[in-house]
Amino acid sequence: MSTAAPHSSDELADAPVFDLECIYDDPENPTELTVFSPKSEELTTSWITVDRGSAVSLDEIA
Repeated sequence: MSTAAPHSSDELADAPVFDLECIYDDPENPTELTVFSPKSEELTTSWITVDRGSAVSLDEIA
């Protein structure tokens, strides 16, 4: 449960924006989800892959 005060409109307007996409390893029975930026201008590849078996539902985090 969060105890922080709600953010003001000015704070939300200054928040960073991320252009991200995701793909699954198998659309019929996904076990991994990879999140990445499709427009990365960096020479290196950046991504995050989450294994379904180690993921935790947001409902379980409090």
